[in-house]
Amino acid sequence: MPAIVLLTDFGSRDYYVGVMKGVISSMNPVARVIDLTHDIEPQNIKQGAFVLWASRKYFPDDSIFVSVVDPGVGSDRRIICGSIEGRLYLAPDNGLLDYVVAESAEHQFRTVTNRNLFLRSVSTTFHGRDIFAPIAAHLSRGLRLNELGESFSYPRCSPFYTSISTGKNMGEVVYQDRFGNVFTSFLWREELLQRGATLKIGNRVVTKFAATYSAALTKGLIGIKGSSGLLELAVNGGSAARVLKSAVGDKVALILK
Repeated sequence: MPAIVLLTDFGSRDYYVGVMKGVISSMNPVARVIDLTHDIEPQNIKQGAFVLWASRKYFPDDSIFVSVVDPGVGSDRRIICGSIEGRLYLAPDNGLLDYVVAESAEHQFRTVTNRNLFLRSVSTTFHGRDIFAPIAAHLSRGLRLNELGESFSYPRCSPFYTSISTGKNMGEVVYQDRFGNVFTSFLWREELLQRGATLKIGNRVVTKFAATYSAALTKGLIGIKGSSGLLELAVNGGSAARVLKSAVGDKVALILK
């Protein structure tokens, strides 16, 4: 039984996630449902795209990712489902899958238009319950991709991350976690530990780079290799995001000698 992996911006306060799980369970009582996260910032598509990219490879090959960060719910935006490297991805067509698609050698997508698979009554504000959840349940029971709707050609996408080279490199903040670690779009290079490098974000400058949080002897800003393979900004025992007053999308410059 493939795992159904849920990613939303619904949070945990309201009933929305529970109802989605209820729909899935009523249609497939033995479905395995895993909560990736429901704390994506409301309507923050880029944040959702990053979390999906950073997480997907740690799930079984036949997993079904159901991603609902959907500011256009109820409009004429498409809902799409694609097969990428053995996993299925169900999401609104709003860029949520861009980072995953950019790394796939091949993929095939379908629009989700077969209304026989939806709940009988579909609201204009809660497609997570009325469309995404039942489609996920059907897929977990063996529904084929071509039964969802017409073929869809996903536009070409470029990776969001940047390889660091000698000289000036431009990137941006792509994510901030609850500890206040600030994820940049730069791929980490070990040379940062041996060669002089300067990172600038806003009016702050970072010149210290370390392999671990504990390697920072003070509470100043440091650059560190994050678990996703990206260069992160951190404060040992503190919050880099609070110090920097940073936000996703902020520009970052890195000069490597």
